[in-house]
This record gives sequence, C-alpha cells and structure tokens, in this order.
Amino acid sequence: MTSFERLVAVMIKPWVVVSCVALIVISFLYFDQPIAYYFYSVDMRTNLPLLTWITHLGVGGVYFALLLMFALYFRYINKNPYWESRVWFLWLCVVVPSIICFGLKVMFGRARPGLLFDEHLYGFFGMQLHAPYWSFPSGHTTTVMGLMFGLAALFPNYCYRFILLGFVIVSSRILLTHHYLSDVLLACYLALLEVGLLHCWIQRKAWFNSPNGQVV
Repeated sequence: MTSFERLVAVMIKPWVVVSCVALIVISFLYFDQPIAYYFYSVDMRTNLPLLTWITHLGVGGVYFALLLMFALYFRYINKNPYWESRVWFLWLCVVVPSIICFGLKVMFGRARPGLLFDEHLYGFFGMQLHAPYWSFPSGHTTTVMGLMFGLAALFPNYCYRFILLGFVIVSSRILLTHHYLSDVLLACYLALLEVGLLHCWIQRKAWFNSPNGQVV
C-alpha cells in the first residue's frame, strides 16, 4: 500500500469522517467570520501581492486545457500509452471534482466573504445561480488539491510534498478573503475522497497498469 492509499484509508474511517464534518461545522459557527474579518483588516491583497499570483494557480480552465493537450500529444504525436493513461487520470482528477464542486456551490448557495464585508450577509441561502453565493466549497481549492492528490497517487514517494504544496496554494484563498476556512476544508476533503475513488477505479484498468497497454 502506497502513502496515498494509506492516507485515503485513514480518511475514510468513520471516526475521521465524523471529525472532519465536526471541524467544518465548528469552523462555520466560530472561526470563519473572525478569520475573514482579520485578514480583511490586514488587506493581504495590497500588502502581499504575491498571494494574488499564487491563488491564480487554482484556475481550473488552465489545467483542463493543458492536461487535455498533453493527453492528446501522448496519444497522437509522441505515442506513449503509459504516460497518456496517467495524464488522462490527472485530467479526471481535476475535471470530476470540479464538476461536483460546482453542483454543490449552486445547491448550498453560501454567501462569499465579500457579501459579509459589504452587506453583512453570512450563511447558506439555498439554490443560487449567482457567483457571489458560490463560496462553499472552494472551486480553486478543489482544482489544486484534485491535481495534487492525483500527483500524490501517481508518485507516492513525493505524496506529502505534493499535498503540502497544495495546502500552501489553497491557503491563499483564505488569506485573500476569497473563501472561508470551512470552504477550503470541505474542498480538500472531498477532493481527496474523489481522487481516491478515481485511483481505485483506474487501477483496475489493464491499460493503466501496463506500460504497453492502450487507452480506449
């Protein structure tokens, strides 16, 4: 069992699931607003502009396009089924969690921190079709952590380095007050579960396990 597989095995234990849910609820009730107000007062966007560049690493469209191009490159130009299958896996690790995340955003309708600062709106407002109410879970976090967990699954020797890098990037969403702490926590946890399921599924495919296999 690899480092990533052990991590997933621990995170799906019932007591861990309950603990994660409890932490998210506690964050919503007690931590989210004080943290958001603090970083809003510090104004990290002005005082540490590097964070703005870091948070742009979570833009999903870039990964959707790049990974798709690499997959097609290994399929049609520099034919390499081994790497093609792995790039397709990484593409799924970004796309599938992002689709699920978007559905949850619309369904929960949580007001973003900007609405708290400007209109004193906080909490969940149900089904919403407007981006200011798409805070929960964090889309940028889902994209970044989906990719990092995918890389951790493919390269288990660097598992925790990839995850740490992901945490550094997604922390910018909180520091720049684009999202609440609980938004990021849920996105990280769901991304791990979703990538874990994708990894379990794809490992059963013969073409993924054989360097000479074909992606169909």
